[in-house]
Amino acid sequence: MSTIKRISEKLKRLPKGHPFALETFKQCGSSTSVRQAISRLAKRGELVRLTKGVYARPKPMRHLRNPVLPTPVSVATVIAKQNREELAPHGADLARKLGLSTHVTMRSAFYTTGRTRMVPVGKGVIAFQHAPKYLIKQQHTPEGQALLALHHLGPRHVNGEVLGLVCDRIPCENFGRVNKDELPRWMRQAVKTLESTAHAG
Repeated sequence: MSTIKRISEKLKRLPKGHPFALETFKQCGSSTSVRQAISRLAKRGELVRLTKGVYARPKPMRHLRNPVLPTPVSVATVIAKQNREELAPHGADLARKLGLSTHVTMRSAFYTTGRTRMVPVGKGVIAFQHAPKYLIKQQHTPEGQALLALHHLGPRHVNGEVLGLVCDRIPCENFGRVNKDELPRWMRQAVKTLESTAHAG
């Protein structure tokens, strides 16, 4: 069976509208033959190239002229996995979600343990901004998301009013679970303030 036929058979088992890495097909042939086959399938419209090494099967929608393509977060997740990075929501989005900021980002952005860069995806761009791993690994807790938001705001903008808003949305006693030894001095002080607010209440 030719490389393109092997890839076509494997494609049938992949959901439409979801991104996947080129390495998904590394067992289908040599790296050169896989790239050539993928290129041919893209020219035939069976695949859409989202960015370097990332593709998707287009998902036609009855009432839309253009097919539905993957969400930025799903594409960013595939890119991060390719590069063995850890990903987290960007602090700007989390700050807005917590009511600490009204700033709206004009492009899709994420924190990463990898390097800061802009990745062109289709007609848009996904921004990857480096953030410390000790912050990214806490993203799944409310207090961890607050720390990512504070990291975005920075020491110049994190004041008593901002910390009060944090306490309005997240129980301040939660910050007792944070390992303060890993934090920079200004953030360590912010966490201590949040903790003392919980004790005072």
